[in-house]
Amino acid sequence: MNIKEVAERTGLSAHTIRFYERSGLIPKIKRNDSGIRDFTDSDVNFLIFMVTLKKTGMSLEDILEFTKEGCILERLESGEMPKEPVSKRLSILMDHQNKLLEQQQNIELLMNAVAQKISFYEKYIEGTGKIETEDFKDDGKKI
Repeated sequence: MNIKEVAERTGLSAHTIRFYERSGLIPKIKRNDSGIRDFTDSDVNFLIFMVTLKKTGMSLEDILEFTKEGCILERLESGEMPKEPVSKRLSILMDHQNKLLEQQQNIELLMNAVAQKISFYEKYIEGTGKIETEDFKDDGKKI
């Protein structure tokens, strides 16, 4: 499929897809006899996954390291893929998952703090609560 079809399928612009290819975020795409990029389904799925990594906040450095072998699914299925690149990808994903879990925990702390303030103000407006300075003190937790 050509770049326009890939752009429609992924929601990315053709310019962005070309940029990703030039920067090495996706492997070089094979071209047909006319020199036009000819994307395979594997290329498109790889591009979609790379964009997913980007959306999760993975660093550009880690994405480049993760994607440097290109799409390895076919080589994995055929048993031709050495374990080292697979182990490297696993390590990158596990490290990133740990970072995301830490972010999730921090967000939960922030959500709880906001929920407490909402509850306090709702009770005050309803006339069932009163302002106490204890309600506004920092509990010392690092967020």
